[in-house]
Amino acid sequence: MIIYTTRKVGDIMLSLFIDTHSPYLILALMEQDKLLNYKEIKEKLDSSTICMPTLINLLKESNRQIKDVKKIIVVNGPGSFTGERLGVTIAKTLAYTLNIPITTMTSLETYLSSIKITSPIYLALEEKNGYFLAQFNEKKECISDYFYLNKEEYNQFKQDKNIELVKRYDILQAIKFGSQKKAINCHLVKPLYVKKIEVEK
Repeated sequence: MIIYTTRKVGDIMLSLFIDTHSPYLILALMEQDKLLNYKEIKEKLDSSTICMPTLINLLKESNRQIKDVKKIIVVNGPGSFTGERLGVTIAKTLAYTLNIPITTMTSLETYLSSIKITSPIYLALEEKNGYFLAQFNEKKECISDYFYLNKEEYNQFKQDKNIELVKRYDILQAIKFGSQKKAINCHLVKPLYVKKIEVEK
């Protein structure tokens, strides 16, 4: 059983946001409900080679230390198979080492956090061969399983559905949305794999 402790920088809560599900690497710090600093990088290099150095630079530029972080919010997919594993592994390791709460949010919820919904809607995240989808209600609750459709399947599916494509999201709104979710045991945090990888086909 993990018992979380609370560390404080004065009376300020510092949260770390990690998103590696797409070609963009996004790391951000939220302090006292405000976006303190963030890094958004699109590199040809493997994200695994730049993620930790980027985090170190982010903390240094923000005049903060890793021990100052009180909570971690990680995007666990769906998205890049390798990217999901990278972000989740880093987040879990930090949460365990620092003994702090961790919450997860999906790549669709990052966009969901920034929009208003008046009726049930499917959100669709495009990748090179198809789309990741899930349906959400007016309370921004997921009311379906997450699933994957190739481009041909998606074109058929969207004909009679209320669908909105996921676009770039507001980082601060995403962090706030993720912060409101219930913290879970870091050992139970897993990537959200929706699309089968080639070896499974």
